[in-house]
Amino acid sequence: MRKSILPRDVAVTWTSPSPDPSSSPTPQQTGPAASLIIAPLCPPTLLKGHAAFIATDSRFAAASRLLASAWRNDQGLPAGVHISRFQDGRTRRSRAGWRLRPDAARAGVAFLNSAIARFVHQALVLREPGSLWDETKIRSNLLSSQNLCLNLCVPLALDLDLATAVWRRLLPDFVHTVTNLRFESSPGRNDPLWLEDGTAFDAVLDVITPDGVVAFVIIELKYIENFSGPAATSRPRYQAAAHAADLFIDPDAPELYRVGVEQLRREHCLAQLMIQRGLAARGRFVLVGPRLNPRVAAAAQAYSAHLIDPAGLAEQRVGFNHITVEAILAALSAAGAGEHALVLHRRFLDLERVAALALGDDSPAPPAAPAPLLRLPPPTSPDGAPNEPDGATPTAAPTSSRARQRHADVGQRLASSQQRRAAQRTKRSTTARRSRRRRSSIQPGTEVR
Repeated sequence: MRKSILPRDVAVTWTSPSPDPSSSPTPQQTGPAASLIIAPLCPPTLLKGHAAFIATDSRFAAASRLLASAWRNDQGLPAGVHISRFQDGRTRRSRAGWRLRPDAARAGVAFLNSAIARFVHQALVLREPGSLWDETKIRSNLLSSQNLCLNLCVPLALDLDLATAVWRRLLPDFVHTVTNLRFESSPGRNDPLWLEDGTAFDAVLDVITPDGVVAFVIIELKYIENFSGPAATSRPRYQAAAHAADLFIDPDAPELYRVGVEQLRREHCLAQLMIQRGLAARGRFVLVGPRLNPRVAAAAQAYSAHLIDPAGLAEQRVGFNHITVEAILAALSAAGAGEHALVLHRRFLDLERVAALALGDDSPAPPAAPAPLLRLPPPTSPDGAPNEPDGATPTAAPTSSRARQRHADVGQRLASSQQRRAAQRTKRSTTARRSRRRRSSIQPGTEVR
């Protein structure tokens, strides 16, 4: 039996956010894992045993990759495939515990419930022109930051009362009411009036401030990113926008155009241009990331050091905040969505489980059935009644009943997908057998018409 530092069946509660939203509430537990201040160091042999080894991973990325593989295994799903590409053109295929196979990806297993999966499908169909959704990555890569953003924020888009309660706690001086939430959004792509490129925001909340002003909250969310990727190609429009934004102590500082900071600069400038062009009266730019990913906190600190007014005290200047994912989960719990907060924690942030594996505990045996996932309540209409689809019967299963469910919705979608593929294979096989019999029945010299 595995001696878990954080048992799977323990009742975990979340503390309320502290006044500083960047501080990260943790499950009220005791023991080494309850006070993790850094991601556990995972031996390569452990990672390889779970098909989760990537040589270039940071410590946090490696631990998160192992967690994703363990979560996939909990759902009873086989590992996907990772393709390594070499400079000489060769490729190598290997098992990837953090990826889903195509049939599971199409069934929407990467999303924590069917309501999120339906919303994402609609968002992809109705996406803004020019938006850069990586649909394959969102659906199949369990380490995708877009996937984390959608699983975290779609329930808020479906229930604006919940969104309001959450963001009032996170930004009490700025948010009174959330009126809308949209994803992968930009005021203008490849438009010289803006940044003349494809810069877009992960999520945008339209809000009303406590003093009744129309405003927005821009969200840039990171998961395992280490801010080491290639920077956007420099262009004169970037420097012009940085000067016009009046956000920076020195708009020409080289650090603002380097990897790890330049994306924050571009998005902050784009948000400031939205204020200057009258799309809203006030704005706030928020960088969100896991507490134990030190690269996110370092990028936030390095970037804020270049800002004239990080807090956004001047009404016409977009402020900047760094908020951890854990702080958002704490706000979700305090707003009455504790189950969803716990599901998100176990899916994306449960490095206590990884610490248990790294400390030598035996890996748990695969469950007889997939672990239960939260079935969110339907969004409420303005009059407070549940918003059910046409012809649907409202359901309100008690919490204990939901806890006993075994992920039936995802299982049915996956089974349906597998049945369709099996039927297609059977049809192709039957057609091939008939063709072979027909060819074998033709005598030599016989004219085929």
